[in-house]
Amino acid sequence: RSNWYGRLYEELNNRDIKCICENFPDPLHARRDRWVPHMRSLAETNGPPENVVLIGHSSGAQAALRYAELYPLHACILVSATYSDLGDAHERASGYYPQPQPGGGETNPYEFSKMKDNCKTWHQFHSDDDPFIPVHEAKAVQKGLGLTDTFYLL
Repeated sequence: RSNWYGRLYEELNNRDIKCICENFPDPLHARRDRWVPHMRSLAETNGPPENVVLIGHSSGAQAALRYAELYPLHACILVSATYSDLGDAHERASGYYPQPQPGGGETNPYEFSKMKDNCKTWHQFHSDDDPFIPVHEAKAVQKGLGLTDTFYLL
């Protein structure tokens, strides 16, 4: 429980909105093969899973995108989402990001059409002075999802 998560958790609970805010397994590497199944388990345990609203920040935003490729959910809120691994080997190893291939194309592409089929409501937030994630990264996710009036650059 870090950053603004605890405060949001308290605010939602005070409004009688059930929410879960917990530490995830593998927090240093945030690997897709651990986080997405963990999220699904939480959704099924606290279900019905199709009523879930995911709020993902940074690596959590990547996990939310990949979750939405596989499972239906009510809504998804992304904070500081990236499109690429930013050239970072640690991020590359997490398994979330498309990887360019010599000669063109990429492996592990985002399946934005599946994301949009599984989730009809999207909101994306990004700061124009984020010291870690450039605005163009957030805009690439925005473009993939086709967001217009629910992309917020703060």
